[in-house]
Amino acid sequence: MEGRKVPRHPDTVIRPNTVLADARRRLPSPLRPGQRMSRSEFADAVNAALVRLHPGQDIANQYVDPRWVGKLERGEHRWPSKARRAALRQVLGAATNADLDLFSPRRTDVPRVSGDLNQRQRGSWDEIVYQLREQWHLLVQNDKVFGPEYALIGVSSQLTTVESLLRDVPPVLRPALIRLAAQYAESAAWLFQSLNDQTSGQYWTGKALAWSGQIADPAMTAWANYRGSQQWLALGDPTRAAEQAEAALQLDQQVPRPMRAALRVQHAHALAATGEHHGAMRLLDDAHHRAADRYPGKPEGEHASYCTSGYIEVYRGACLQLARRPREAIAVLDAAIPLIPSRHRQDYASALASKAAAHAAANQPDVAAATARTALSIARRAGSRRILHQLLKLSSAVGGHRHLPEVGAFLDDLESMRDGNAS
Repeated sequence: MEGRKVPRHPDTVIRPNTVLADARRRLPSPLRPGQRMSRSEFADAVNAALVRLHPGQDIANQYVDPRWVGKLERGEHRWPSKARRAALRQVLGAATNADLDLFSPRRTDVPRVSGDLNQRQRGSWDEIVYQLREQWHLLVQNDKVFGPEYALIGVSSQLTTVESLLRDVPPVLRPALIRLAAQYAESAAWLFQSLNDQTSGQYWTGKALAWSGQIADPAMTAWANYRGSQQWLALGDPTRAAEQAEAALQLDQQVPRPMRAALRVQHAHALAATGEHHGAMRLLDDAHHRAADRYPGKPEGEHASYCTSGYIEVYRGACLQLARRPREAIAVLDAAIPLIPSRHRQDYASALASKAAAHAAANQPDVAAATARTALSIARRAGSRRILHQLLKLSSAVGGHRHLPEVGAFLDDLESMRDGNAS
């Protein structure tokens, strides 16, 4: 037996933690605009999270430094202290330790989620959770390319699958699967909202809140409340919308920067609808400090990755319109609309619809109709019934000016669309 090597257990093999390292690199540097967060900056962020999580306590013995971060990313240790694990999850926006590929080396009987597909056993729970997460990202892109009706087919199917799997998933992976269930439910809520079905949207928002509450996930809880606020606003109840936006902001310190920007935009929109215009403008100013385009590196498709400076200014225009300042709204929207990425078709069409409404309020029915006609064409291609509904309401504001060529062409397009739907 001399000289025979006993193979090491997989959990004792040092393997780089690429999941955690990649998550750190996606964070923006707080000091160097346009750069990724360094290990030193990440260590500072973890230490700040430790202070927030343990107010008034002496936790100096838990503080970390860049060398500790390096060892963690190289896989030299996989199971930091409980306090450090909680701080890591908060900084990186992770629901579970498994989401960061953290596990106890002494544990040999439970699966873990790895960031490298080649290291997963095919057909394992590990691979199932990974593939469901990847499918969610794909379905987000499907909404952009093919529209909400198409994307909803896949989301509904995946929700059925996830709900079935929740009955049998091993306990260690249950939180990760519940978070996925909340993500899919919130996506369903958005897709129904895009299809102007607010009742179904609210149902799935409720499911997303219930699932995220089960695992005390701050990001998904905040995002589901954000979605619910949008739905109440669409249903004509700005007070309820403001209340739900405020509930989302209660978790502000526990979510990524672009999401913090989006939460402020929604709260501002709801406040403007209740008449609190000064508060709305202050929130929009604050949102700019956290805009997605100020912190590059955030993956496309992540929650609030669309909340750029241009998106924020579009909502400033919408709030100015609610404040009955349409000419100021037009000026803001003229500057903001070109900043919206072309692939964000629904955002672009919605901004044009807001601009059309502002022109109508400024007694410019011809410009309003021409702008609305462009928005109508994009909204039809994007499959957004929500925006089409906005444009139908605008038709009553310009309908008395059918003699104007631009207005007549817009109204004819609307009638053609309604005839096409009827057939």
